[in-house]
Amino acid sequence: MRHRQRIYRILSISVSVCLLIMCFLNQYSGVRHYSVYAEGNGDTRKEYEDEKTTAKAYEHTAELLSDEIKKINRKIAETTLAIENLTGEINVMDTEIEEAENLYYEYEDRVIIEKEKLNQVVSLMYETGAGSDEIAVILQSDDILKVLDRGEYLRDINDYYNDKISEYDDIVAEALEQESMLNNLRLEREEEIVTLEKKKEEMSAEIKELGSLMKEAQEKAEDAKELSNALAKKVAEMEAAERAALAARKYDGSGSNVDYSGNGTNYYYEDPYPYTPDELLLMAGIIEAEAGSVSYPGMVAVGSVVMNRVNSPDFGNTIAGVVYAPYQFEPAETGRLAMILAEGPADSCMGVAKEVLDGKRNVPNLYFKADWYAEEHGISGVNIGGNVFH
Repeated sequence: MRHRQRIYRILSISVSVCLLIMCFLNQYSGVRHYSVYAEGNGDTRKEYEDEKTTAKAYEHTAELLSDEIKKINRKIAETTLAIENLTGEINVMDTEIEEAENLYYEYEDRVIIEKEKLNQVVSLMYETGAGSDEIAVILQSDDILKVLDRGEYLRDINDYYNDKISEYDDIVAEALEQESMLNNLRLEREEEIVTLEKKKEEMSAEIKELGSLMKEAQEKAEDAKELSNALAKKVAEMEAAERAALAARKYDGSGSNVDYSGNGTNYYYEDPYPYTPDELLLMAGIIEAEAGSVSYPGMVAVGSVVMNRVNSPDFGNTIAGVVYAPYQFEPAETGRLAMILAEGPADSCMGVAKEVLDGKRNVPNLYFKADWYAEEHGISGVNIGGNVFH
């Protein structure tokens, strides 16, 4: 019982550490998916990306260790079950051995009793005759009837003796069989005990390995948390620089036909962009990656930001140059955009991409953030389809 309670305590601790690691990772995940489009200098962006890469590496290590901890927990659970099964089998064998011992001792007692009976029969045979020769016994009698009766009696005694000898032999054989069975059960029990001890040693090693992994995983999770805090601070600094740059350029929509208090359904038009099929596909892909394929105003707004950058001297003058610029659109860096392009963007995104390339717009901005991120960091703007454009 104490051994089982110790196992349960260890499993409980390991589960707690796994939950702690997942909490660290979940907290960190709120930072690692930022799409940061800051005006900061190259050094600031490089520092941000370096910290982001390091934090991801620590997170990945912690996740792997968490997986290993789960595997070892499963192994410990399996070993614990095996130990319980072996213990149960040994208990059953102990009962069988006890029953076999009782039966063996019973046969031993019967052998003694039957042996005593045989001795009594032999004594009786000698006591009923004057000699060892049956003929001499008969000759001593004067009455022929008495002779016949005496001969019949001696034959009965002899038959009884033979029956008792046979019974005795059977009981001895059964006793020997029970003794052999008892010895086999004892041998099997010893083998089961050896197996049980090996399982206990395996579990001890697994628990030791679990403790080591739990310690390492906790350290990595704490490192990831520390780096995520530093990353959040860096993001906040870049956001402040971005807001300052936007304020200096007065990107408030005052010179456009867009109502910033609306929901992005006030559209205006720019000159069409002479696009290629590949550029249409890329535009549709980045729209789906950043805005999804449901909110029409949200899709148009993301496409508008891309084209606003194409037309801005501060960014690349092609769609590919804007989308694949370093440290800009995160889906382009993480591979999500590539997956969408490989599978083919949604039809709705293809349709919106064509309209945007033909000149349709609904925001004049160069930047946007996820609404939850904008709310947490005090970034104001217009929320269209789950993104805040500012």
